Amino acid sequence: MMRELERFRSAALSFTGLPQGPENRRLRVYLFKNAQEFRRFSGDDKIAGFYRETWEGPLIFARSDGHGISGSGLIFHEYVHHLMREHSALRYPRWYSEGFAELLASADVRQSEVVIGGVPDWRLGAWLDENERPLTITELLNPAPGNDSKRYWNNYYASAWLLTHFLQLGVNSGQPDYREATNNYLNAVAAGEEPQAVFEFYFGMPIGEMQRALERYMQSEIYGYRYQVPPYDFSIPRRHLSDNESLFLLAERAQDVGDPALAERYLKQGEGYAPGWHPLQMSLALLKSAQGNRKFGIQVLEEIETQGLPSPYTAAKVAQWYLQRLQAAVGNSGWDEEAYAATVKYGRLAVQQHPAYLPGYRSLWQAYRLKGAQAQTLQVMMAAHQETPHHLGLNATIGFYLADIGKPELAREYLERVVAWSHSTPLREKAHHLLGQTPAGI
Repeated sequence: MMRELERFRSAALSFTGLPQGPENRRLRVYLFKNAQEFRRFSGDDKIAGFYRETWEGPLIFARSDGHGISGSGLIFHEYVHHLMREHSALRYPRWYSEGFAELLASADVRQSEVVIGGVPDWRLGAWLDENERPLTITELLNPAPGNDSKRYWNNYYASAWLLTHFLQLGVNSGQPDYREATNNYLNAVAAGEEPQAVFEFYFGMPIGEMQRALERYMQSEIYGYRYQVPPYDFSIPRRHLSDNESLFLLAERAQDVGDPALAERYLKQGEGYAPGWHPLQMSLALLKSAQGNRKFGIQVLEEIETQGLPSPYTAAKVAQWYLQRLQAAVGNSGWDEEAYAATVKYGRLAVQQHPAYLPGYRSLWQAYRLKGAQAQTLQVMMAAHQETPHHLGLNATIGFYLADIGKPELAREYLERVVAWSHSTPLREKAHHLLGQTPAGI
């Protein structure tokens, strides 16, 4: 699976003209050999894999049952979003971001080549009903606000794929070459131009005329590109995990998919005092603390503090444990200075040891925010952003905080990224609402 993903990545970078270099943030992939175990995380027998953006970075979950990584178009689709964020600072309009991801996600990974430009077969159902039609260009430029219908978004992605395919690959079918016009348009939108208002200017024709050309393109043969990508023969380093390390990773991923009960189930299987017990026990302490039991955490902390400097992962957990205590005090209209000082102490320890580890920063800025220290809160947020500028959750946090403290003009660039990147309707609508209150509007 990893070799297939590496080959897809190579072809995708070739298609975009990007250098074949490493990403800033490593994508982590969890492959389950046991289908039942995978279902505990996915909750669905019908899917072969799914993607999550977490505070620790992007994740892909997949099952090993013969489908391969390309068994789910979703995995390639989300991986393209990951590549686009890692390699480009542009804030793409939603239709192009989704259409381009669909365009590359339909890649066919063959024995010695990768073909890009085919039809994404997982979207074919969008137009099978005689009452269904592709969305118009105008509808793509203005997606329906608040629409959570799966049929609508399946159609939206399929229609975005069609328009993007037309603009990027239509020249191979005898259409005009719109690639330079597309680049100029995307740069203009990223610079703040309204996507629909400037569409006709950069493409040099009325939207209605482009629409008619697009409808004709639907009836023609489509062409793609073949990239010679040999099998991935490089060695892949591997290391066996201890039981505690394995259980800790599974518990962390269970938390990422919003299942604390499953996380606790794994953590309780841990072996005390074996390698890797510190972060595992602190994770269990956090879950018990959320249930009102803080005695367990006190015992674990006493043992950790007698054994020297904790790892950045353990330090971040300790900071989060003290933060829970601080939040409880503030929730009762009080303050806990000891918990505040400890949160800051361990949050700083985590950040100093692992500057790219967001959970350490997160506890720090939450503690500073509870204290009302705006300058320190923003300082920590910006330090985290410098390490991981393309993290969706971090951009949302900064944008919403800046808007909350009365700095909407500074919030704008972060909120625009949320609108462009997020698949969450509530998150996009909140960002849309706040953007509408900025001096420049939306």
